[in-house]
Amino acid sequence: MTVVTLVKPDYDVLNVVALKRTAPAPVIARVCGCDPADADAALARLAEAGLVFVADARAMPTDEAEPALAEAASRFYAEVRQDPLVASLVDRFETVNAQFLKAMSSWQLIEVGGRKITNNHADSAYDDKVIFRLGRLVQQLQPLLTALAEHDRRFLTYQHRFLATSRAIDRGQHDLVSSPTADSVHNIWFEFHEDLLRTLGRERTE
Repeated sequence: MTVVTLVKPDYDVLNVVALKRTAPAPVIARVCGCDPADADAALARLAEAGLVFVADARAMPTDEAEPALAEAASRFYAEVRQDPLVASLVDRFETVNAQFLKAMSSWQLIEVGGRKITNNHADSAYDDKVIFRLGRLVQQLQPLLTALAEHDRRFLTYQHRFLATSRAIDRGQHDLVSSPTADSVHNIWFEFHEDLLRTLGRERTE
């Protein structure tokens, strides 16, 4: 199979499509941090190359997307993969990620009488403690995002997304902690982790 060679703007757009699985062009542009017109143009090129399928104004990756992304990442991020600062911060991230998963589990489940049950979020003091823990973990992610942004400014979009979501949570929009359909803390973190693995050419371990 011939792997399509991507230019950087098309990589950025296809990367978001792959992370989101399915998304409309305005969302793709916002996450990429690019102009909507540029995102539309990139999607048209990617569709012509057989890397995305667009239906009902939403783009989805085809089976050919992942090989193209992997090949492009090996070219665009060769320097990142050799950066000792990034490597040390990524090692630290693995510990922080485990703590994040545990905190997110605490948000979704509570222990009552020795059993784990679904958190109905009636205990605001409990929820506030979990939100605080998640906020501290997001803060611990910032040095890695900053180091990656030294190589590619698009990683700053994760900082902007985390900040916007955190502010909304502080205003009482607690669904943005883990909503599967919104730009929640959970979704942003998950997408960053997938993006990080692709950038570094690594496989998920957990």
